[in-house]
Amino acid sequence: MSLFLQGVLQDLGHSVSGVAPSLRTALAIAAGTPSDIAIVDIGLAGDGGDGIDAAIALRSRYGIHALLMTGASFADVGPRLQDAHPLGFLTKPYTESDVASALQAALAQMSAA
Repeated sequence: MSLFLQGVLQDLGHSVSGVAPSLRTALAIAAGTPSDIAIVDIGLAGDGGDGIDAAIALRSRYGIHALLMTGASFADVGPRLQDAHPLGFLTKPYTESDVASALQAALAQMSAA
């Protein structure tokens, strides 16, 4: 997660539980810090899998829903995207307004469920 995104989230009144460069780190952060939503880059690299694997694991193990982000087209990701059950999407490059809108929509979905 970029420093820009961290700053945007904090400016919007949200706290950032951590920044994970890999699936294993994301799961460790989730195990130690309750979170409502994870913003996951589908291009997440490193040990254990990619960002879609991370979103699936965060939801199944900890009940944490994901907003997925990428610089590529989400259409190029294919059917695995559905397995993650994302609350929404952020396409890079994104603006503060994009992040605010995506979070507002995601939180509304969670409240309606």
